[in-house]
Amino acid sequence: MTESTLPPDVERIFAAKIEWHKKQARKPLKEKVADLLAMQRNYYPLLLKNGKLKPWEQPWDIEP
Repeated sequence: MTESTLPPDVERIFAAKIEWHKKQARKPLKEKVADLLAMQRNYYPLLLKNGKLKPWEQPWDIEP
């Protein structure tokens, strides 16, 4: 087995990221979609600060 050259804190971060991805993969589809929509709601205002978005870059109106 090869010895890792990464610092221990970086290895810990990578291990946590792998576990997070495994947890996300086990989520039901409804939760995955809800997470995606929440991320888009948070990211959209940041995109607007960079200027006007092209029509295909704007999110769909999904709120009832």
